[in-house]
Amino acid sequence: MDRSRNQSRSCIAASTLVMLLCVALVIQSAAAVTVTVGGSSGWTLGYNYKSWASATRVKPWDSLFFKYDPRLHNVLLVSKADFDACRTRAPWAKYSSGKDYVKFTKSGTYYLICGVARHCAAGVKVAVTVKW
Repeated sequence: MDRSRNQSRSCIAASTLVMLLCVALVIQSAAAVTVTVGGSSGWTLGYNYKSWASATRVKPWDSLFFKYDPRLHNVLLVSKADFDACRTRAPWAKYSSGKDYVKFTKSGTYYLICGVARHCAAGVKVAVTVKW
């Protein structure tokens, strides 16, 4: 009888722990925010995205919002090597609506560039560090 009672308590404790973890995840994702890249300037030529990124905090589950004229720009998620070289041939993801949300679920540094003409070389690129 004691063994059965101990197993029951263990199951209840495990179930409670799982439930608390689920609640924590729901609260965490509900606290996520959307950050507009470039602020009111948006995703465009002539903006200092390096400075913007250093002053902007992005946490896991937050989203970046890229606002731009889709006839003039796009957004490519690329590797660090492609970011550094402004290579556009093999992006991990491509966005081109002009109102794009990019959500980050894990910590790390993410590299985004404009793949139109020589916009990346002209500075339309941002490295975003996502961390708690």
